[in-house]
Amino acid sequence: MKIIVADAFSPNGLEEMKAMGHQVTYEPKVVGDDFVKLMGDIKPVVLIVRSKKVTKEVIDADPKLEMVIRAGAGFDTIDVAHCSRKGIYVCNCPGKNSIAVAELTMGLMTAIDRRIPEGDKLLKEGKWAKASFADCIGLKGRTIGLLGIGNVGKEVAKRCLAFDMKVLAWDVFLTKETIESMGATKVETVEELAKESDILSIHVPAVKETIGMINKKFLSLLKPNVVIINAARGNLVVEDDVIEHLDKTKGFWYGADVFLNEPAKKEAPFDSKLAKHPKVVGSHHVGASTLEAETAIGIEAVRMVKEYGASKKVNNCVNLAMDVKTTHCISVKYVSKVGALAGILAVLDKHGLKIEELKNEVFKDRMACVAEIHFTGDVAKKDEIVGELSKLEGAMDVTFVC
Repeated sequence: MKIIVADAFSPNGLEEMKAMGHQVTYEPKVVGDDFVKLMGDIKPVVLIVRSKKVTKEVIDADPKLEMVIRAGAGFDTIDVAHCSRKGIYVCNCPGKNSIAVAELTMGLMTAIDRRIPEGDKLLKEGKWAKASFADCIGLKGRTIGLLGIGNVGKEVAKRCLAFDMKVLAWDVFLTKETIESMGATKVETVEELAKESDILSIHVPAVKETIGMINKKFLSLLKPNVVIINAARGNLVVEDDVIEHLDKTKGFWYGADVFLNEPAKKEAPFDSKLAKHPKVVGSHHVGASTLEAETAIGIEAVRMVKEYGASKKVNNCVNLAMDVKTTHCISVKYVSKVGALAGILAVLDKHGLKIEELKNEVFKDRMACVAEIHFTGDVAKKDEIVGELSKLEGAMDVTFVC
């Protein structure tokens, strides 16, 4: 199948996909209209990206597109809603860059605590200023609050515990027992986390409930000398509110690997008021950019391509409905033969029933199958439906479950 890789990718991974017989087009620098044109010209079945924005225009340019693989964890650079409308799988590689992001988080934390960038700048200016750095607090014994303790958060927790820090965590998915097994203490609200933390590190996805969560109200709850680290997503914070808090709160610092309106290109001008602030230590959205992480992500992406190409198996899909609402279910046991399942579905279609989910299990020796069909619609004539299904050739048993 045809594959476009539109971001930097492991050379070994590219060669492995070619060895599988796939036609791989590697264009890591393509952007904008050129990206749209490339998709229209090549018409790949699979698109692999890292930081590249996959817009509606990019998606619509390729009528053959079946899967977009995000070679990383987050997928907010992809128009997932439009992919869902067109029946295109969006998949990611969760957990493969967690250690890399956790390491950068610790680096930003340490750099701020010991004011490393400021000291380095003075040295390069030919100045010795040991006395200026005598009031650094240190990390041992301080309380770090983790906003989210998933794949990245738990790796940060490990490293903070090694620094003899107290770890608090807020997470909507994990239980108290699970969080405690990581050496952390669960807090029930983000407000409590804000009030109790000396350092706060953000590790939640950018979804409707979290976008803009670090705002004026949240910042008002912090202790005076708090440090916030954001190596997750730029839109989790309201940048103007953070700038205002930096200006009015002497001891408050901010460390970030992510910002709003980051350039699409790897090298470009970037005029960010937040990034330029003297009490901000920043990096260039490179949290996942280590050779170790890139290798791990490449291996996972290649595995996903291999399984999809061989059997259409979809791994790590983020846009399949998990809460399909159906009102009825019918189970049909039948003899496995050509056209049998089609006949069952034809009966349901005849009665205007909308099939939402279908599970078809095949028994050993492939002589018998059971189809479990979830659907919506008017079942006032359910006895008639069951009767028609029972009369189908090869039908062994029909049960109206609900």
